Amino acid sequence: MKNVDTAVKKKTNYSLCGDLLRGILARDGWVLRDVTDGPVFAARKNGRRIEFFFSDQPVRKLTAAFRTIQRRDRGQFKLLGVLIAPTTAEMQRLRSVDLAGRFPRAFFASLEEIRRVASGGALATPERSGGMVSFQAEVIANTPIGGRQSSLYRLAFEAPALRDILPPQFIMMDTTPTRAPLGSRAVCRGNVRGVIDLAPQPLLKRPFGVCRDFHPHLATNYVKHLSLPPSLAPVLYPPAADRFDMLYKVLPNGIGTPLMTKLKRGQKINMVGPLGQPFDARRLRAEGVEEVHVIGGGVGMAPLILLVEALRYYGFPVKVFLGIARFESLRYRDKLAATPRSGDAYVYIDDLLAAGVKAADIYISCESEVPAKTVRDIPKRNLFHGLVPEQYRKFLVAADFSLRGTGSASMKGAATEPNEGNVIAFTCGPDRMMELVAEIARQAGVRLQVLIEKRMACGIGVCFSCVQKVRRPNGAEDYAQVCMEGPLFDAKDILWKNDDSKQTSANSCCAPRC
Repeated sequence: MKNVDTAVKKKTNYSLCGDLLRGILARDGWVLRDVTDGPVFAARKNGRRIEFFFSDQPVRKLTAAFRTIQRRDRGQFKLLGVLIAPTTAEMQRLRSVDLAGRFPRAFFASLEEIRRVASGGALATPERSGGMVSFQAEVIANTPIGGRQSSLYRLAFEAPALRDILPPQFIMMDTTPTRAPLGSRAVCRGNVRGVIDLAPQPLLKRPFGVCRDFHPHLATNYVKHLSLPPSLAPVLYPPAADRFDMLYKVLPNGIGTPLMTKLKRGQKINMVGPLGQPFDARRLRAEGVEEVHVIGGGVGMAPLILLVEALRYYGFPVKVFLGIARFESLRYRDKLAATPRSGDAYVYIDDLLAAGVKAADIYISCESEVPAKTVRDIPKRNLFHGLVPEQYRKFLVAADFSLRGTGSASMKGAATEPNEGNVIAFTCGPDRMMELVAEIARQAGVRLQVLIEKRMACGIGVCFSCVQKVRRPNGAEDYAQVCMEGPLFDAKDILWKNDDSKQTSANSCCAPRC
């Protein structure tokens, strides 16, 4: 009798989930049908197919099914497999890196969240990793960007314990590798070099924004090929990430970042994260957003890449405006590329293309020059000699946004109403650049979110070294802690003339001068 009751309950859950999925997918023109062998349901549209499985099916059969999907699809993502768990907690367990081998290239969902979406309810802000954790990360590569004398580096590391970091959250990390206890090191008589290091060492961790995350069994450019039904995408999760990378800038008078350039493959670094408030890109769909603009200045583009990937995952069209000093400063040797091409990789550009941003939607401003040739099929008309705020302003004028005037004097008028195109913009970079972008966006009626950079000592709201002067909803002027309330703020709340606040660093999205 118990087995009969279990079978009836299972069939009831399957039937309920099928009805909910059928209604959700119908919004985007997908047709869901029952399947008798393998998946429980399958949906089709325009040559694409999604197969739905349930976590209470035999694990051996699930593993075989997902391996078959992986083999048949050949990385095109026209065939997807989704594993549905009864609860969100169980879904998060199944997504773990430890179980990645059981469900290769699977996407995950829970009946709990499917019910909320089907009923029109709002999803809770995702906390995929279960909160802040302290963990050891292993260095995979530490690569200079832009040539031998470069001050910009890309640090790739493996950290399964981090699982998920949502834009624009950040990490606090040591700048030197974890040291082995003295007793565990081999000591040669008369030679203690390497055992005792008397050089000054940074005491505090440094904060950095994550540039990209990478998932087991998913190609680095999987988002480029992915085309999820917009109504279903909010409840579909990839497997938990196990590898990440970040960019950092070495300051000539710094202590921490010069030490970071010596990090080598295989070394362990202590990190804490994710920190800061996550931004839930899924809510933009309910707000009617139709297009997103991303404006980054130099290394300020790094933490925006993770945001762009999230936006593209949910199907939002994205236009990116990148400001740099020299075009060649983006060039580097990608040691982790599947097919390495010496000297022929471009930081930011390749990342944006991998995230599914079209080459025609990437705009580059060079402060000192205009590149002699185009790269990665970016149109020549998208290359601009000057500063990125000016290129963004020209784009808005050409796109017929209601921008008032063309000079700085025109930016002092009253703000216009939000644009009918339902566009939202995000920016990160030097304070002056973001201030100019904020004025331009205000004149065009474009909502703008700014990713604030501040000096930071703890990352958890204790030291009060990362305050930013803001205007509260009641009109009062106040100081917000970037690490706790940010790092993403609404541009209209920021008081830019903030002489008594800590100055911005040029290191990274949340990095102090170190």
